[in-house]
Amino acid sequence: MPELSFREGSNADLPATFALSERAMHDSAARHGAVPPEPPPSEERIRGDWARQRGLIEFIAAQPEGRYVICEDGGKLIGYARMIRFGAMEELTELMVDPDHQGSGVGRALLERCWPGDPTRELGRIVVAAGAPSDLTLYTQFGVMPIGGHWHMRARADEYRHRRSQETDAPLPEVHVLTPARAVDEWTTMEPDAIGHERPALHEFFARDRSCLAFARSPSERPDSLCWVSSGGEIGPAIGHSAGDLVPVVLAALDRVAAGRDFEHLSVYTTTLSWWLMRRLRRLGFRVFWPSWVMCSVPLPGLDRYVPTRPPQLL
Repeated sequence: MPELSFREGSNADLPATFALSERAMHDSAARHGAVPPEPPPSEERIRGDWARQRGLIEFIAAQPEGRYVICEDGGKLIGYARMIRFGAMEELTELMVDPDHQGSGVGRALLERCWPGDPTRELGRIVVAAGAPSDLTLYTQFGVMPIGGHWHMRARADEYRHRRSQETDAPLPEVHVLTPARAVDEWTTMEPDAIGHERPALHEFFARDRSCLAFARSPSERPDSLCWVSSGGEIGPAIGHSAGDLVPVVLAALDRVAAGRDFEHLSVYTTTLSWWLMRRLRRLGFRVFWPSWVMCSVPLPGLDRYVPTRPPQLL
């Protein structure tokens, strides 16, 4: 690809690469029938999405030992990839290629620069991968394999409120809000056993950006499950000591969002291993909006008791 050039990205590139990701994701969703092909995301919508997600993206970009690679054709941005490291795990947070340049080897070239060589026992790799079979096959050539589904679940807010009002366990008095310091402490204690690596910096960021709900069977005991939720309606990540423990804390987060701003839809991500949570979400009107895969170079021990982050740049 002699006409293409690659360079390291900077903070000044973040708005442009975010806009490219919005257009690429819309194109992929339209090709798979998840959204109508027209109209594409407007500049106003992209600016609004950027304002909501800017804090998380700037946090990701600021992490040490990461890579942010941009591909240009004649000076025009046509693709980018970003990898960050949490402890002993390198996570590919984004791999985006302009729709007009897909299938030309840009994605592979970006991966070769973000994930050079092979994963090791000391340093693993993980990615939340959406795409066609050819895309998933490409990821496997860089040392990761699918270990569980990653589904974007959506429901109409009015339907959720109606169905929830018919349930006998609403409200949930056992769920309460933790202080930021307590939330970070509980997350750093509970999460590593589920996902196989530590992310204290991420939860310190969430402690500034979101509220942490906790479910405990007894007020005197440590929480059985935790869930971050933002004022903008982002739910997750969530973690439980068991798969069933996810249900009350995620429902409490959904109740909180549904009772707040006037959202048309409620969204939550779940792994396909979280059987108890998925069954409950189905009963509350949730449907699969977009399926993806969690792909990793090592087994992850507890995805049945974990709810992924929203937005989905990170597991």
